[in-house]
Amino acid sequence: MFWPIYGLTKKYTEKKLNISKLNLKQLYIKNIFKRSIHIFCIDVGNDNALNFEIFALLSPKYNLHRLGIFFTQTPREADLLIVLGRPTEKMVPLMLEAINQMPEPFGVLLTENNDLGISFDNFDIPNVIGHIKGDVSRDEMLSYILAFMKGDEKK
Repeated sequence: MFWPIYGLTKKYTEKKLNISKLNLKQLYIKNIFKRSIHIFCIDVGNDNALNFEIFALLSPKYNLHRLGIFFTQTPREADLLIVLGRPTEKMVPLMLEAINQMPEPFGVLLTENNDLGISFDNFDIPNVIGHIKGDVSRDEMLSYILAFMKGDEKK
């Protein structure tokens, strides 16, 4: 087919999209992490069970790379910070510094499985997307991560 005619037929057959009716700002925020997300984990005082859950998430069973989920070595490149455990007194400044180094927009997922350390209620942590208490499973962490990627709120 002669390509200018193909272009004209395509122009007249497509539905007209009224861009002014779309809320572009809302679409941008909701889909900002649609393609991939980088996660930084910080251990601030857990009993090592949460470390095993994170390593289990990295196993081929979950294959997080196909979902666009990557772990990074620095909070400066991370979109999501996972705080493992309640912070001890010495880890509080490190946790707050990691949060300060993250680029906007970002999210923080708090996990705790023991009563040792300082409660998260004593801190004003911004952009908390979830607070998981008790026996934290890898599936529960993954559901929070996927909800954050979609822009859904799950608390």
